[in-house]
Amino acid sequence: METSHAFQRRIEEFARQLGEEFGEVDDSDGDCWLDAIENRAVAMGDAVSKALIARQSAKQPSIGEESSCPQCGKTGRYVGDRPRELITRRGPVTIAEPEYFCPCCRKAFFPADQGDRR
Repeated sequence: METSHAFQRRIEEFARQLGEEFGEVDDSDGDCWLDAIENRAVAMGDAVSKALIARQSAKQPSIGEESSCPQCGKTGRYVGDRPRELITRRGPVTIAEPEYFCPCCRKAFFPADQGDRR
């Protein structure tokens, strides 16, 4: 992903604020001072990445109160969201996923899963 000049400035300002908030780096957090700085930066990057994944996944398009069962094709009803843990490149992230129930099959199904199941 290429970042624009304005976006890069926002990242630098955010990094400055985080650095001020968390203070000096302790050498004992790594093999050397630069390793300790990198360890802190990676941990902060992971936290930002996880928060962004959770936030963006919550904006998934609404499927509606009813959806077709992938097994029988009959209409299932929306029963609410369930928490789902995803394993990302940055570690586990919990998202909310819409759950539906098919009275014919007597099973729950998750229409959002169509593209992420193999």
